[in-house]
Amino acid sequence: MLRAAVAELRQEALFNFGEMTAVKLTAVLGQLLEHSELPRRYLETVRAVFAEPVGYRTAYKALEEPGAVLVLPREPGAGRTFTAHALLADLHLRTGARVGPLSFGGTARFPLRLLPREQNAGYLLDLPADEDETVAVSSDFGALLHDVQQTLKNRSSRLIVLTTPEQWQRIRGGAPEGVVPQLGKPDPVEVARTWLSAEAPELDTTRWLTDGRILELLAGQPPSDVLHTVGLILKSEQTKQIHWTKESVTQEQVEADPDGFNARVLSVVEARTDWREELLKWHKKPGRTDFQRNFLLVAALFRSATVAHVYVKAADLCGHFKTPLSLKGQVSPGVVELVDEIDADLDPANDTLDFGRPGWDDAVLSYFWIDRPAVRKTFLAWMAEAPTTKKKKTNEFLESFTTDDRLLLANRVGTFAVRWATRHRKPDPLEKIISAWHGDPVLWKTATELISAASLHPTMGRFIHELLLRWSKNREDAALPRLAVDVCAGEFGRLYTTKALLRLGYAAGSEDSGVQKSLHSAVRAIWSNPTARKALFNSIIDWCASDTNRLASGRRSFAALATLTAGREGEADPEPVLLQEGSEEDEFQPALKDLAVGWQTLLTPTDDDTVPAEALRLWMDAAHQRPNLSPLVFSVLREALDAPDPDLARRLRNRLNDLLYAWQPYPAPNADATRVRLRHELADLLAHDRSRAVAKYHPRVVGRSTETA
Repeated sequence: MLRAAVAELRQEALFNFGEMTAVKLTAVLGQLLEHSELPRRYLETVRAVFAEPVGYRTAYKALEEPGAVLVLPREPGAGRTFTAHALLADLHLRTGARVGPLSFGGTARFPLRLLPREQNAGYLLDLPADEDETVAVSSDFGALLHDVQQTLKNRSSRLIVLTTPEQWQRIRGGAPEGVVPQLGKPDPVEVARTWLSAEAPELDTTRWLTDGRILELLAGQPPSDVLHTVGLILKSEQTKQIHWTKESVTQEQVEADPDGFNARVLSVVEARTDWREELLKWHKKPGRTDFQRNFLLVAALFRSATVAHVYVKAADLCGHFKTPLSLKGQVSPGVVELVDEIDADLDPANDTLDFGRPGWDDAVLSYFWIDRPAVRKTFLAWMAEAPTTKKKKTNEFLESFTTDDRLLLANRVGTFAVRWATRHRKPDPLEKIISAWHGDPVLWKTATELISAASLHPTMGRFIHELLLRWSKNREDAALPRLAVDVCAGEFGRLYTTKALLRLGYAAGSEDSGVQKSLHSAVRAIWSNPTARKALFNSIIDWCASDTNRLASGRRSFAALATLTAGREGEADPEPVLLQEGSEEDEFQPALKDLAVGWQTLLTPTDDDTVPAEALRLWMDAAHQRPNLSPLVFSVLREALDAPDPDLARRLRNRLNDLLYAWQPYPAPNADATRVRLRHELADLLAHDRSRAVAKYHPRVVGRSTETA
C-alpha cells in the first residue's frame, strides 16, 4: 500500500496522470485537492519519502509549541510545500493534531476569524502571489502575525506560511522574531534515495546513487527535477531489456554489460537530454516514411492505447498532414512492420506498445515540436479532437473505444498539454484542448479537473494563474472564460479568493450563456467563504449597473445569491442567505440599498421568468415564517421599484405585483389568511408609494441600513 501511495504522490508531483483511468485520476486529484484535512495516508506517505534538510529538526521543535508560526519564504518548486507537509505530518503523527490547508480569504488583510476554533490543529497558509492588477496580501501581514500567534496559542494550534522571498521582503515589517526557520536546501541524492527506497525497496539504490553519471544528473537539482530522474530510474528498472535504436547498438556494448545496468544508466542519461541524438539518427535513416514518423508520434502520444487505435490514428494524422493513405487491403505497411520500425515491443496480452526506453514517449513529442514548426497548429487541432466522438468512422475500426478509453486518452493528451505549456510558457496546446472539449461534458470535466489541479501545483500554479486571468478576458472563444470560471468555482476560488474574484469580474463581461451559467455556480461556491462575501457582493452590485456590459452577469449572479438558502441550528426551514443576520460581529451583511439594486435588476423583464418567481417566493416565505424579517423584505422590494425612468418603474411594479399574486392568489381555495394579509400589506405599501401625497413608509426594526427607505 505504501509503494502504491508513493507512486501516486510522485505522479502528482510530476503532474503525470496520463497512464491513469478516469476512476484513478479522480481518486488522485481528490487527494491532491483535499481542502478540509490532509488524510493520514497522505501524511504517512510524505513522511516516508521526505529527506530532511539541515535545520529541519529545529524547525519542527519550534512548530510543536502552541501558537507557533513558521514562515517558509522560498520560490515554488524549491520544496517549500513538501517541507511544510512533512512538518505537518510529524505534528499529526506525534501529537494527533488535525492538519490541513487554510484559505487566505477574499480580502487583502488576513482576517483572524478565518483561524478555526478547534483545539490542537496545524494549518498551512499559502499566500497568494502578488499580481500587477491586484495586491493580494497587505503590507502589514508580518505585524499581524503577533495577533495570529496569540489566537493560535489560546487554541493550542500552529501555522505554517508559504511565501516567496520577494513577497516576504515586502510584507515582513513588524513580524515576530524567529518565525523564519533556518532550513538548508534538500540534498538531491538523499531526496532520490528516500523516494527510490520507498517505491522500490528491492532496488539496489546504492549502485544507482554512487554511479558518477547519475550523480552528475542530480547535482544541484531542485526536488522536482530529482523526482523526474527517479521516475526514469524506476522506468528503466521495470523494463525487461533496454532497447537502443538499431543504428546505435554494437555487439561490444552488449558484451561489456552482461546484466544490462550500464544500458539502464545510459538510458536515464539519454532521457534527461530528451533522447535527442537517438531520435535524430532514427529520423535520418534512409527510406524513413511519413507513415512511420506519424506512427511513432501517435504511439508516443497515445501510450497505453491499443496498437490498433494507434494504427488508425496514425493514418488519420497522415490525412491531416495532406499525405492521405488507405488502410484497406495490404498496400500500406501493417502493424507488425511499423512496430518493428519504431523499435517497440508489442504486448500480445494487452495489445499495447512498450518502447523499452524511459522517457522516450515524451522525448518523441518534444522532438516533433521542435522539428516540425510548420505543422504545429495542425497537430494541436488533431490532438485536441482525438478523444472526442466527433468522428464516427473511428468506431468502424475500433468498436471497443469506450468512454474509459476516451478518458484515458484525454488524461494523456491533457497532462502533456499542461506540462508542455507550463514548461515553455505557451498556452497554445491548452487552449486548443479547451476549445475542442467545450461541448463534451465528459471531456470538459476532465479539462476542468486538470487545470484546477495545475492551478494548485507548487511549480505550475503561477503560470496557470496567469492563464486563468488571460482566459477570463477572452471574448473570441467562450470556452476559455467558461473554463476560468469553472476553475474559480472550485478549490482555486477557495484558496485564492481574491484572484478568483478578479477573474470572475472579467469573465462576467461575456454574453455567452455557458459562461453565465458557470458564473452562477461560481458565485455560490465563493459565497461559502465568509471573508469573500463583501468583495463578491459589491462586485455583483457593480455588475448590475445599467451602464455596464455585465448587466446579464449581475442579474444571474444576484439571482444565485437571492435564491440561496441556509438553515440555522435548531430551525427546520432554510432562510435566504442575504436576509440572515451575521453571528459574528464583523460578519458581512448587505446594505438595504444594495439589495434593492440587485432586486431591481432581477425584476427587469427578461425572457427568463422562473428565477425572479423563485427568489420572491423564498423571500416572502421568509417574511411569512419570520415576521421580524418582513420590514426588511418590504423595504428592499419597495426601493427596488424606485427607478428614475417612469416607464421602467411601471414595468417593475407590474412585474412585482404579478409575482406577488403568483405567490399567494386571492381569492383562492384554501388560501392562508396570514399569507393573504402579508401580500395585501405589501401591495398597499406599493400603492402608497405611487402617490406623492402619502408619506414615506418607515419600517419597523429592520436591522440593516434604511437611509433610503
